[in-house]
Amino acid sequence: MWGAVAAVLLVAGCGSGGSSGSVDRPVLSAGTASESSDPASPSGSPADSASRSPEEESATPTPSAEESGPEASAEESSPAGSDDSSDGSSDAGSDAGSGSGAAADGPSGSYDVTITGVAGGRSFSRRGTVRILGTISEVGTTNGVNAVDVCLISGSPAARPEVGAIWFGSNSGCSPGASAAHLDLAYVEVSGSTVTVQPDQRIAATLGNHYTVSSGLAACPFAPVSGSMRVTASGGRLTGRVDITGYGGAFCGQSRYQADLEGGS
Repeated sequence: MWGAVAAVLLVAGCGSGGSSGSVDRPVLSAGTASESSDPASPSGSPADSASRSPEEESATPTPSAEESGPEASAEESSPAGSDDSSDGSSDAGSDAGSGSGAAADGPSGSYDVTITGVAGGRSFSRRGTVRILGTISEVGTTNGVNAVDVCLISGSPAARPEVGAIWFGSNSGCSPGASAAHLDLAYVEVSGSTVTVQPDQRIAATLGNHYTVSSGLAACPFAPVSGSMRVTASGGRLTGRVDITGYGGAFCGQSRYQADLEGGS
């Protein structure tokens, strides 16, 4: 009987040992798998690289405000001396266009003068102004660029006709209330302090230059077609002589205007 019990115990002991071995292997196997899986996925592994977003892969350092600020780009792109050149070209253009600058060659200034003479056979003596300016029109002229521009103004012959009233000059821009369309009306010659103005007959019909020899509504305006005006300015004084012939149309014909000029600035 004791032999049978011993055999049973031996069998049970063998079965219990086999069961323990089968359980230990999975645990040992799991431990091995755990240990092998950890080195397989480091922070720089392909799996981690695949999980990164495109923004993270392509991100570049952002330049600081000091490196890319508008002040730096403006300084690099602005040419040196641009302010001076723009200012210089603007001033020169305005002087040339308006004729307000001093004459580049010859006398200049504004002179109050006494005009004494004969117009259409009638004697007169009246006050007027002679202006000598820098060139008013440098383009659009048909009789050459004037070295200076000169005009004699006395009264308002078109609006209020009077004996000896006259507007006569080398450019319409010299006359009072001149429009922006400055018209070169005459030939100009300069010799030292003397300026000679001769009317351009081809432009006479514009009546940019005209004078009257009588008063009243029936007075004809005469447009100078020949002759000259010569003035000499020196030391603040001006003297001169006007001797021109004008045409007043088919009804009025021609008339002559002769006068001496004398005055100062």
